[in-house]
Amino acid sequence: MVDRRLGRGLDFFLSGGRGGAKGKPGAEETPAEKDSDTLELDVKLLEPNPDQPRGPIDPEELRELAASIQSNGILQPILARKAGERYQIVAGERRWRAAQIAKLTKVPVLVREISDDDSAVFALVENVQREDLNAIEKAKAFQQLQGKLEATQEQVAKRVGLTRSSVTNFLRLLELPAAVQEHVSRGTLAMGHARSLLGLVDKELIVPMADEAIRGTWSVRALEERVREANEATTQPDKPAKTSGGKGSKNRPVWLKELEETLMDNLATPVNIRYGRKRSQIQIECGSREEFERIFERLKNV
Repeated sequence: MVDRRLGRGLDFFLSGGRGGAKGKPGAEETPAEKDSDTLELDVKLLEPNPDQPRGPIDPEELRELAASIQSNGILQPILARKAGERYQIVAGERRWRAAQIAKLTKVPVLVREISDDDSAVFALVENVQREDLNAIEKAKAFQQLQGKLEATQEQVAKRVGLTRSSVTNFLRLLELPAAVQEHVSRGTLAMGHARSLLGLVDKELIVPMADEAIRGTWSVRALEERVREANEATTQPDKPAKTSGGKGSKNRPVWLKELEETLMDNLATPVNIRYGRKRSQIQIECGSREEFERIFERLKNV
């Protein structure tokens, strides 16, 4: 069963939400179990969390944090759990690494009894809510969390305090070719560009169009238009494709674009509207069977 308390964020543990044996008559408390105790532990006793979703940490970022720690100390204790004779970091790996750069030998640590699942969740929650993971790192973290907890996208969303559509949008990025995922990780392509590329009917066009978008510094809207044109050329090969500067593009009503954007936000998937006086079409992209069923249920319940 999914424990929805984790959606509250790190404050749940930091405030003693799982306060060990406290309050049980006759129970003896060790220092690590007392809600009010923060231990001063040797930095060598701590080890990173293997479920940490963040990739390599920017060295410059660590040096800046180390300088702050030298001036002000560690203002918030590191959250950890017992792991044999050592302590595994649940939240605060950057502080731990920066403390070592600052030549600290001991750091404040709040020790809690935390399960493997909860540890994985909080490693993700801390970064999603307090740090800037790139979109691909977030997507992989959500995928890892979904597999570890055997949870639906809806359940994962509640665990991390996001909407289901947000989690779905991130997970769909993992359908992109590795080369395009690298662009998103480096920031040479924005998440909006990546979502547009997912709408291509001919998946072989994704990488070359991504490269062209980078070279041409296309906006998301410009890329969406190119995707639409490519899809028309794929599904209607006898009809010549319009250029992005053609008459059809310039005369396209603003309200039509707004309708597309509204549907895209509500369905969390690319949508293309082809409007005509006698007949119109709304094309909804589905990247998988699961995606198709999700959109079908959404439309059915409208």
